[in-house]
Amino acid sequence: MSDKTAQSVVWRFFRKSSDEKTVACLKCGKTLKFSSSTTGMINHVRTAHDKEKFELERSSSSSVNQGAMIRTASTALKTDESLILALCTSNVAFRFVKNEWFQKFCHLLNPEYQVLSPDSIKRRLSENSQKYIRDMKKELQYIDRCFITCDGWDGKYENVSLYAVFVYFIDSNYAKKKIFLGMKHAPGPATAACVGNVVTDIMREYDIDLSTVVGGICDAGSNLKAFLDRNLLYQYVRSISVKIIFQTFSLHCSAHSLALVVSSVSTKVQSVKDVLVKVNALAAHLSRSKTERQAFRSRSAALKINGPIPLPFCITRWAGCALLATAYLNHYQSISSLSRFQDFLLGQEEKELLEEYVFLMKPYIAAIAEAERDDNYCSEIVPQYASLMEFISGQNQKKAIVRFLKKETSDRFDAYLENDIALMATYADPRFAYLELLSKKSWEDVEKIVKLYCDSYQVTNQSDENLSPVPPEKRQKTSDSLFSRFIESKRRASTLESTKSEIIAYESMLVTGRPTSDSDPLLFWNSNRQRFPK
Repeated sequence: MSDKTAQSVVWRFFRKSSDEKTVACLKCGKTLKFSSSTTGMINHVRTAHDKEKFELERSSSSSVNQGAMIRTASTALKTDESLILALCTSNVAFRFVKNEWFQKFCHLLNPEYQVLSPDSIKRRLSENSQKYIRDMKKELQYIDRCFITCDGWDGKYENVSLYAVFVYFIDSNYAKKKIFLGMKHAPGPATAACVGNVVTDIMREYDIDLSTVVGGICDAGSNLKAFLDRNLLYQYVRSISVKIIFQTFSLHCSAHSLALVVSSVSTKVQSVKDVLVKVNALAAHLSRSKTERQAFRSRSAALKINGPIPLPFCITRWAGCALLATAYLNHYQSISSLSRFQDFLLGQEEKELLEEYVFLMKPYIAAIAEAERDDNYCSEIVPQYASLMEFISGQNQKKAIVRFLKKETSDRFDAYLENDIALMATYADPRFAYLELLSKKSWEDVEKIVKLYCDSYQVTNQSDENLSPVPPEKRQKTSDSLFSRFIESKRRASTLESTKSEIIAYESMLVTGRPTSDSDPLLFWNSNRQRFPK
């Protein structure tokens, strides 16, 4: 028993005087001087009271053991969690924990620590996964309608495909929610059917009724788009009219769409492609030599040039070629002032072309960054493309790069103008509805789509895809009467007119007072949910 541990226990045998200068033993009445130290009190118990000495040591030992057990258990739990995270965020297999030298290493750090077995690690991960699913189910149980996003990764040599799924929805408080559902391996070729099985399996883990899925966003991969267009959505609706709408409810990710525009300019405009060869050569040279990178950074620092030096971007980095060209021009003075970098300099015409390229790419890079934000909305895609079309149309059309970029932008823009969900989202955003954004479309065309959606949208509540659609109820004999047919026609007309009246009122409200461009559109609908129920 240490003196430090016994300090809290020894006060069971002594009472402090009122002036706090002495203490009296409760067993024998002996008075001892006290000066903020319990050492004399502990020694008195040990020498004068054998029985009490045993009780003191036993109590202190129990206190030490209990505290040590708590600390040891807490430390072991944190150690286990750190070990599991280390393995999960590296390329090391779980069986590495059985490595003899790793176990010796752990033993040297703490002889009492028991290294988890591979099975224990898998069990811990499974427990964490099940807890996450249970927690998310509570949040997902009241979903009315939702969108999913899925993205895939294919191993180039491993013959492995992984797909991740997110779900987006608006809760009862009109707050936008995004929840990660999971990531799974797709066995066999990544066909639409295979991807569909993976996605539906993940969604069933969370008890998400597939009939609540309005559509999905993907990177335009043929297998993902085919699944979203046919395999999932087509099966869970009743009316034929809604099936037609549902087939268009897949949306190309706007950040990926914009990145393809940038990539096309960089690879298909020959003059730009030739200039970027030198830019990429410098980046490759700097990436290979630490000494050269240090010399380059030092020169840029001396010249007070800020920003990243021109180094290669990952192949999956959207608009990486344009970002690299921007870094190249920013550090062009450093390239010019270092003798061993002269081979990477551009001629005057080449430099002017690269400057033109970077200037034209700047709004596209900004648009990609905006599209990648979590707090943006699908309704911003059409306005974003409209602004890019206005920008590129205002440039010198005699230049090949401008003409090419305008055609690429126009083609992508036209594709979104044919996408019902992109149009309806823009219409439902009070910041953009009825503005001059649609070029080849009119807002009357969009109103028709919205009206059809509001009047015809029905989803089944069945979650089993093998169930056949529920047949309409048989009409009662009384409905054949003139009066019944007259009332039913008026009821249908009233429903259609109510949608039309909401559309008229919505346009009128926006004309008289539109929300600011930086406002949240969901706040508008939260405050106007009673005025525009449909």
